[in-house]
Amino acid sequence: MSTKTKSLKGVRDNRIKVAVEVDHNVRVVQPPQEFILQQKPGLEGCPPGHAVGPAQGAVSKFEKTFFTLTVQQAIENGPYDIIIVGTGIGGGVLASDLYETNSELGDSAKSILVIEKGGLVFHTHCLNTSRPEGLSNNRGQQNDTFFALFKDDYNITSPDGTWKGGPIHCVGGRSAAWGLFAPRVHEDTLRRWFPKHVAMQLNDTYFEAAEKLFKLSQPKTEPVHKRLIDDLNESADASFKVNWKWGRIASEFKDERNFDFAEGAYSTIDKLLEIMMSKPYVSADSKERQEHPNFKMLLRTEVRKIQFDSAKRATGVIVKAGDGAEGLLIPLKPDGKVILSAGSVTSPAILMRSDVDLSQTGAGMITDHDILYRALSFVYLNTQDRDKVGSMKLQTHFDMDDSDHQYGLANMSIDASSFLPRTNIVDKNLPQMIMSFILPCPLEKKCSIIMEDDEPKVDIVRTEAYDKTERKRYVKRMRDVTESAVNAIEKNLKVKFIDRDGLKDGCYFSYLELGAVAHELGSLPMPGIGSNTRHAVDESLKLSTGHEGVYVCDLSIFPTSPEANPTLTLAALAIRLSRTLVPRYERRPVDAVDKIVSLAKL
Repeated sequence: MSTKTKSLKGVRDNRIKVAVEVDHNVRVVQPPQEFILQQKPGLEGCPPGHAVGPAQGAVSKFEKTFFTLTVQQAIENGPYDIIIVGTGIGGGVLASDLYETNSELGDSAKSILVIEKGGLVFHTHCLNTSRPEGLSNNRGQQNDTFFALFKDDYNITSPDGTWKGGPIHCVGGRSAAWGLFAPRVHEDTLRRWFPKHVAMQLNDTYFEAAEKLFKLSQPKTEPVHKRLIDDLNESADASFKVNWKWGRIASEFKDERNFDFAEGAYSTIDKLLEIMMSKPYVSADSKERQEHPNFKMLLRTEVRKIQFDSAKRATGVIVKAGDGAEGLLIPLKPDGKVILSAGSVTSPAILMRSDVDLSQTGAGMITDHDILYRALSFVYLNTQDRDKVGSMKLQTHFDMDDSDHQYGLANMSIDASSFLPRTNIVDKNLPQMIMSFILPCPLEKKCSIIMEDDEPKVDIVRTEAYDKTERKRYVKRMRDVTESAVNAIEKNLKVKFIDRDGLKDGCYFSYLELGAVAHELGSLPMPGIGSNTRHAVDESLKLSTGHEGVYVCDLSIFPTSPEANPTLTLAALAIRLSRTLVPRYERRPVDAVDKIVSLAKL
């Protein structure tokens, strides 16, 4: 049988696999064996004919109680104003924000359908729940354990034959197991790469809105912490341009109000479950619930393609149901909108199945930024000080000292959990300082997504954004930043680094494997700056191919791979899209207020 192939390439007809050139200061390593978890097969109990991945499984009573909508019912309840595909950070934040807006609109509320390929696997972020016994011994962050167990795999080719990323098909998507660090993208990166209007709105409004949603928390600062942070900043060379602070975590650690429980680590799951659990009863004496009139969720249903009319306007989505039935059309209203939030691989695949020509849009350049790290062991001169200091996680942007003086992001973990494997250390039971650096890079033109037998296949390589000379400069800068931090830690925490001589090693930093932090992005980019103007979506995130009624809201829309975890930025863009599609009033309309006042006078 012949293989049908569609191609979506960064460089057309020139798919080249290139292993990154590694200079003498950096090496690529595999994680220790204890960090490699075997992927588990799907469980029994799903609807007949439903092909399941690791994130699927038996339909729980909870899911049966609150997620009762079937594909046939979804069709009968249509057409819809808005159909959202996916419930991760992009789709989940968008859906929840639209639901809140709908609550203010009364009879003008939009009809919304949210479609998720997976089922209900987690009820909240995995770090809010029980974790495997014994893993605390290696002080791992452990969300990576859940990610490895429940993720699916892409059909992907990478230089070293491994790819640690992949989707989680469940309510909440990868927001169920993300690492919770939520830094802003540096203003310099926004200025260089993002459309001016988008960057301005992020800085002025939507970063703050996303931070409020995430309930960002910082640990309590004891005097010893303040001394160290002050010295890290004061003793560093001014050219580093560092400003060390606590790493911002998307988690509410505690609630000051009596008898109110902290919400813990953020995931889109929590709000979506609240919405579905609040569905009204059919009657006062009934235990049966009915769907919200204007907000519905459909699980275990895969969107395969978008249907367009002759004018290239979206008229609905074609889905594959959990029972295996295919080719089912869920309709849109004439001016309805489909928002693809299925991820950097699946969203382009849906468009290519829909015969959308992306070849001239710059699509397909799926990119993962470089992360370099080093772990160093230390001991406290007074062992009782370890409990007094506790764990610290700090972050700062820094000047990379490359030719353009771009900013990278440095992450410092001191005797704390980390998503990074602990290699090159003397004793895993000793306290560790792990320093990692995330580097920005433009979208990589040698990467591509093609369709084979109607399914996506990804070819990804490490970025070649920096030449050998620039790599030497930024690696030296990172070593200098690390050396400065080691000096400050030894001085202020009264510790001794066991393997400090390792600072003189030829191979000091290690590359983290591609996909290890699931930041792959840029396959359907918005417009960039300067020569980076080819784009698949416009500044409003609307598809730019001449098709109407289709938007994208996931990591695929990024015009560059930034130096920061992209989750906060994606959440901010999702809120921005929500308020664009359905504007939210800051106060009640005047006529409504007048009616209330008039009634009060009766």
